[in-house]
Formats: sequence, structure tokens, C-alpha cells
Amino acid sequence: MWFEGISGQAGLGRIVRVGNPTEGLAERLTSAEREANRHEHDMSEFERERIDLEHRVNRMEAELENLRQRRLEAYARWWNARDDRDRALHLCRRLRRRIDRLRRRGGGA
Repeated sequence: MWFEGISGQAGLGRIVRVGNPTEGLAERLTSAEREANRHEHDMSEFERERIDLEHRVNRMEAELENLRQRRLEAYARWWNARDDRDRALHLCRRLRRRIDRLRRRGGGA
């Protein structure tokens, strides 16, 4: 575990006491503080990156929503044009039939 050895024990339960015990503890404290500072620095970089990515995701989601809306509008325009085309084709068929009937009756060219 990350806290193993903090109690002054080493190996198989033996207590290791060499020289001034506070000197060894002070070195370990300094080392642990340096490590904590490195992690703190890493955390601040990761937080900046996370915030940047969050802003990018929000912008992309807004753009995606805009594109979805434009897609719906484009489909609605296509659908309306299709309806208009179908109405025009229907009118063309009716007018052709009328012209054909008039020709058969002898009223046209």
C-alpha cells in the first residue's frame, strides 16, 4: 500500500533505527512533499485540460444541435418541394386528359 513503511517498520516487522530518527523522517517528509507538489502540478494541468475539453464539447454540442435543426429544415423544404411537384404533376395529368378529350371531340388541332 502507499502508506507502507510510514510507521518505521521495514521488512518482516523489524523496526529499523539508524542514526538520528528525525533526520530520516525529515528526508521522507521532504520527499513526500515534493511528490505531493508534483501531483498537485499535474492535477492543475489536467484540470485546465478538462475545462478546455468541456468548453470544446459544449461548442460542438451547440454546433450539432444547430446542424440537426438545419437538417430538419432542409427535410421540410424537400418535403414541401415534393408536395408541390406532385401537385404540379397531378395538374399536368388532368390538363393532358382534358386536352386529349377535346382533341377526340374534334375541338383542337
